Amino acid sequence: MNKKISIVLCTYNEVNYIEQTIRLIFQTLENVEIIVVDDNSSDGTLKKLITLKSIFNFKLIVRKNERGLASAHKRGFDESTGDFVGTIDVNSRDQILYFKNLAAKLNAGYDIAVLSRYILGGGDQRIFIRSFSSKAINSVGRFFLRIPFNDFTSCIFLMKRKLLDYSGIIKTGYAEWFIEFIYIIYKKKHRLIEIPYIQKMDEKLSVSKSYPNIFTFFYLGIIYFYRIILTIIRN
Repeated sequence: MNKKISIVLCTYNEVNYIEQTIRLIFQTLENVEIIVVDDNSSDGTLKKLITLKSIFNFKLIVRKNERGLASAHKRGFDESTGDFVGTIDVNSRDQILYFKNLAAKLNAGYDIAVLSRYILGGGDQRIFIRSFSSKAINSVGRFFLRIPFNDFTSCIFLMKRKLLDYSGIIKTGYAEWFIEFIYIIYKKKHRLIEIPYIQKMDEKLSVSKSYPNIFTFFYLGIIYFYRIILTIIRN
């Protein structure tokens, strides 16, 4: 019997993508559960999700007084019931096509399988400032953390349910929680594997939450670096 897979989708103004993403997940995976955590979108995403609930069976959580990718992930993980639990970017639907392979790795004995841009066969085709920033912070992460892992900012993964025991480190902020999460998992001697993934160039309709300007990238870089140092100090 196929293990049940829970996919957490964190949405904020994703009306252009949410329907295609949900459809593709159900078309690609069997025995799958979708948990959508929406931070009170204002672009029609909520209306679209309510309509989709009459077609597809998924959980919808609307947060009106809380925002942030990290806490949205945590809420989705807490609501999940699958044997395997993971997440994808709503506006990068091709990621779900890798999840049968990720599930196969878990069935083969690994505890978490991560899509990685920075191993052989992977790549990042986004605009220069986004790809450069990502490569830079991952280089810093590898230098300071000293573990055999390459893509600390991927945050696209599938893991066994038992790893939710470490989800207490997910609190506020963006995706920087994943840095410490991976570090803890490695230090606890769980089995990790990275699967090569090429992140496609930004679509014209896509508006990244970290896209606005160079100052935003600089700020996020500081936050990620702080999490790296904090990870070393408390682990």
